[in-house]
Amino acid sequence: MRTGIQRWAAAVGTPLALLAVAGCGTQQDSGGASHLDGRSVSSTNDSERDGELGRASGETSRDSGARGDGALGETAGPGGELGPEDGLSAEEGRVPAQWPADDVTGTVPRRGEGRGTRTDPVRITYDAQGAAGFVRAVRAGAAAWDERVPEIELRPAREGTEPDVRIVAAKGWPSAAPEGSSPGKGTVIIGRRALAQGYDAIRIVSHELGHLLGLEDKQPGPCSSVMSGKSAGTACTDATPSAAEVREVRRNFRAAAEVG
Repeated sequence: MRTGIQRWAAAVGTPLALLAVAGCGTQQDSGGASHLDGRSVSSTNDSERDGELGRASGETSRDSGARGDGALGETAGPGGELGPEDGLSAEEGRVPAQWPADDVTGTVPRRGEGRGTRTDPVRITYDAQGAAGFVRAVRAGAAAWDERVPEIELRPAREGTEPDVRIVAAKGWPSAAPEGSSPGKGTVIIGRRALAQGYDAIRIVSHELGHLLGLEDKQPGPCSSVMSGKSAGTACTDATPSAAEVREVRRNFRAAAEVG
């Protein structure tokens, strides 16, 4: 006895074998399409997860350790005029991919006139509110000069007073922006990109303060020279100025005879 489908096949002249092949092909195509759709969804989800992981990993959120505990990857405290991505190099709205060879904006000041003598040290005040999280590094970097140069006194500015030096943290590279023709005034940038690469926070502060005190870069140079900066490598944590650097700063702030 013929089934209903057999009678229909005979009426339209279509072999049953061909119907069977067509039916199998439809099932395979349907299954294949479902499999591809599944892979497409999986790929999209993986991409989204990868993007989320990339954004979450990025730079370390907290620089732990005794030499600086500021948050990396975001502006710590008020960035002032510099903003979060400037690093003193944001004239074009972007940060250089490499640490610039010249990290000074403007001109390094030369010898101050009539600012101090052996018995009358020049008081230089600094404000580090824009470098929240790097208080210890700022204090240590300032002390490296204060303890070795009798002609100056580096002290935190009192609340409500105008500081001589502003110290801020930003996402860009470390840099300094001297103000005026006499040493002891300007802005120091603690650049988090250098910290993320392993450069020492205290040495960065000491180096950039050196520019405001009238010193040029000495690159390449040994680790024993704080003004050798990045050229000494990430392993160098020496924030102490060399004897030659101390003498030069002393001369910059002397109003009387040269230092012997």
